[in-house]
Amino acid sequence: MFGVACFGLMASSISSAQGGDGIIKLNKSFQRELIEMGKQDQRYRYQLTELGGKLSEPDETRSTEEFSELLKKQDKIDQENIKRLEELIAHYGWPTISLVGKEGSKAAFLIIQHADFSYQKKYFSSIKEAASRNEALPADAAMMEDRILVREGKKQIYGTQLFSDAAHGWQLYPIEDEENVDSRRARVGLTPMAENLKRFGLEYKPPRKKENDASSKEFVGEKQPRMP
Repeated sequence: MFGVACFGLMASSISSAQGGDGIIKLNKSFQRELIEMGKQDQRYRYQLTELGGKLSEPDETRSTEEFSELLKKQDKIDQENIKRLEELIAHYGWPTISLVGKEGSKAAFLIIQHADFSYQKKYFSSIKEAASRNEALPADAAMMEDRILVREGKKQIYGTQLFSDAAHGWQLYPIEDEENVDSRRARVGLTPMAENLKRFGLEYKPPRKKENDASSKEFVGEKQPRMP
């Protein structure tokens, strides 16, 4: 993982997700709570991102201690958030864009994305299905798919997952077919790798595309090792 207190819902604030005409209506109560939870989800993450890039610096001891303290605080929020989100989903149903708006839908995604692995596995199919109906952002489904793959020890597809260590600071997890990663990112609405990694203080150097020339033909059928 990387809360809001659980408030009881007044009966008068509960509105039906679907009207008599079959059209899903915006649930403002659900939306407001999700947006507030989304703010809590991001409470310490900007600072954690900055500190994560400093862990490899010579005087990283202080940064490491501060990083650990902030991470504990954010973890506590994340645990409270996912607990409350599950209560809301049980009450209102899945937070689609029609039901809670784009900002509410994004908040729900972030809460699950920053929860324990079991929640990502549990809800990924719901996010993916919603994205196929334009009821969730395709980029959100892509990021969750990457996170699941990485946690299963597999290569990510969209290049959205990084880790930080004391030796190198922020680093990318290995990417499947990295030569074409920006094309896949564009299809789901993600910015190019180079642009995104600037946020982490990284300069992205895309791998050289394999040339289909005479010199390479003698290696056809061999699986060559590829740098992550």
